[in-house]
Amino acid sequence: MAIQKKTIADIQGRKPPEKATKLADGGGLYLYVTPSGSLLWRYDYRRKADGKRKTLSLGVYGETLPGLDLNRARAAHQAARIVVANGGDPASTKKIVAVRSGTFGEIADAWLKTRTGIKPNSRAFDVRNVRYLKTGYRKAKGFGDVPITDVRVKHLSPLLSEFNKPSRVRLLSCAKMVVAFAKAHDLIEHSPFADINFEAGFAPYKSTPRPAITNEKQFGDLLRKIDAYEGRGNSLVRDALQLLTLTFVRPGTVQAAEWEHFDLDDTRQWVIPFARLKMAHQREVEEDFVVPLSRQALKLLRELREITGKGRYLFPGNIRGGETIGENTLNGALWVLGFKGIHCAHGFRSSGSTILNRQRVDGRRRFERLLVEFQLDHQDATVRAIYDRDDCMPERVELMQVWADLCDDMRDMEDSVVVPMTMRAA
Repeated sequence: MAIQKKTIADIQGRKPPEKATKLADGGGLYLYVTPSGSLLWRYDYRRKADGKRKTLSLGVYGETLPGLDLNRARAAHQAARIVVANGGDPASTKKIVAVRSGTFGEIADAWLKTRTGIKPNSRAFDVRNVRYLKTGYRKAKGFGDVPITDVRVKHLSPLLSEFNKPSRVRLLSCAKMVVAFAKAHDLIEHSPFADINFEAGFAPYKSTPRPAITNEKQFGDLLRKIDAYEGRGNSLVRDALQLLTLTFVRPGTVQAAEWEHFDLDDTRQWVIPFARLKMAHQREVEEDFVVPLSRQALKLLRELREITGKGRYLFPGNIRGGETIGENTLNGALWVLGFKGIHCAHGFRSSGSTILNRQRVDGRRRFERLLVEFQLDHQDATVRAIYDRDDCMPERVELMQVWADLCDDMRDMEDSVVVPMTMRAA
């Protein structure tokens, strides 16, 4: 009689037997139950060459990898029977090991389940890197469907080439931890990624410039077209683009913005949690990032609060699309408005930085360049050295209000014509 899942559940719910017992599934496959409570899949067979009886250990029972559930054990058993029928020995056949061990994607998912109790931002990086390894990134394909026993450096190298060095280090580290997990559970013998040399093996990463408008008249034309954008069924995409304009934070920060992080009445600030910041795990100081809200931003947000204020997110998505508007929604809207290749969602950061740095009072800079960098959340060593003991909030409040007023002025400019102008985004 074949084994049923309910039968295994009953065994797990009872006290282990005093002597080891076998629960047969047919064809030589059985579940070996030990006095310690272990459940082990085994297959008894005879080699055609010499008639010698042998036992193949398929692995430990488990619903998730590295354990074998009933279906996976049967698949490995069937593959082993075919080898025996053809005169071979399944104990030395890689195909059986591959079936038993699972794919890289399955092992990666099992490893993720062990990553509990870590910081939320570290967990987020783990999830993201596993997704890249499984499904790919940009032009590089993932290898989630490759058997863990067949994974080689050739599968990982194209992916690593798509990232800058810090991201490349994190991705390789994640890949190494996944295969280490597989090795620790006796699913592979050697790590295929043990000897990768970053410096010798990869050329410096070259980032792709993002399109951004930095001419005031052209930027004013962009703002007017955003104001007139209706989208599909509601104004949320338009509002998101307007908030992105007024704050020049990273697009993903706007898309995932939550109402609990905004104070529209007292401090008039948007406090972005540290865990949400780019490269948070590499920052020396764990502190939230503050965005002062201009009068224009407050007006926009108060009107938006009447629409989505009862929910968690400022810009919720539809049921099919997820909790918030998608990553490509803002860029898609800009394309519809005619700015494909001219200006992208990330480009507002370049626009704000360039135009603010042009401002002069009596021939002198109105704002220090590093103050603008600080408000862009460019927290490198130079910026931190100047601002680590003073958040310069009065100056930053002035900066953001001046920027909002400049946006109004640019919006009112006439006879502007949009032409392509591309520069590296901040």
